[in-house]
Amino acid sequence: MNKTGTLLSMRFLAGILISACILPVMLFVYQHIEPSKEELARLSFVIIFCLLLASWFIILRNARRAEEALMEGNHQLLLRTKELEELNGHLEERIKDRTKNLVNLQTQLLQSEKFSAIGHLAAGIAHEINNPIGFINSNLQTLQQYVVHYTRLLGILNKLENALRDKDTHKAAELVASWEKIRTETNFAFIGGDINNLLKESLEGVGKIGRIVSDLRTLASPDRGMIDSVSIEALLESILNIVHNEIKYKAEVKKEYEHPPLIVCNPQKIGQVFVNLLMNAAQAIQTKGLITIRTYTEKDFACIDITDTGCGIPPENTHRIFDPLFTTRPAGSAIGLGLSLSYDIIRKHEGTISFISRLGRGTTFSVKLPLVAPVMNAGFTWRQYERD
Repeated sequence: MNKTGTLLSMRFLAGILISACILPVMLFVYQHIEPSKEELARLSFVIIFCLLLASWFIILRNARRAEEALMEGNHQLLLRTKELEELNGHLEERIKDRTKNLVNLQTQLLQSEKFSAIGHLAAGIAHEINNPIGFINSNLQTLQQYVVHYTRLLGILNKLENALRDKDTHKAAELVASWEKIRTETNFAFIGGDINNLLKESLEGVGKIGRIVSDLRTLASPDRGMIDSVSIEALLESILNIVHNEIKYKAEVKKEYEHPPLIVCNPQKIGQVFVNLLMNAAQAIQTKGLITIRTYTEKDFACIDITDTGCGIPPENTHRIFDPLFTTRPAGSAIGLGLSLSYDIIRKHEGTISFISRLGRGTTFSVKLPLVAPVMNAGFTWRQYERD
């Protein structure tokens, strides 16, 4: 019961109690009053009775007003409730729009950082593709020369076949002499062995180009949120294939693989993390150093340690290393989102990323990813991601 209803009930009860008390008293006085004062008592009785009627009238009027006020209050309350519901609906829509905008912005930042890394690697990737293209081109030119020799030889064989069919022994003898001369001038034994080597090298070069393009396409293609069952070492090899030219002039890569089980993750995003960590490791090395990649299993996590022998991180920067837009590189050479986005990617995979650094001695970044991720029960379709 609200405050107005309580007040109305109290006034109504007070009126009843007053009437119940005054009327018996008036009757008692009227019965026992002296005859000489009977007229005065009647007049008093009438006056008191009128006062009671007036008080009842006032109580009923106040009750009606209170009821009207109560109804108006309820009406206003309903209007306010409706307004609040509408505002709440608008607020939810705005929150959804803001959340969607934030997700889009984060996706754009991730793509921006990804393309920034790819742009930085573009010259090296072009060099890695140009090398096999160069020796494939050279091999094809050599094979073209070998084809000329074999074409001459096949021409003589065709003519010899026609001469033997026509029983022209003189012509056949001349063709056999030409055959012997070509065999003497041309080392067909060497050509036969060299053709196999040239084809083998060319096929290896084509395979290398195909792997680079495939790995680059996987990394650079728009992220569709595909969750895969991934060999972490196969993914590392894929990324090393992309950043090879960035690293090979700076450091030797040492691999200590202990073959942890497959993990469930988004390989594009985890691959982006590895690109950032490996590029940072290479850029931290001034002359020639060592990058060690170690994989192992710790409890329910697949662990990846990437250690460099570079310059290390100054102590005053260690607390800011995962901050957005923080970078120690010269202005314009980096946007400072690599480690920040990497931290966010690993956190969304319910993993951890941490580092230990010694100034002048190097840095180790440690990534831990759960072997059994919560998304396993979310109805995703998985693909196997393992290099043959």
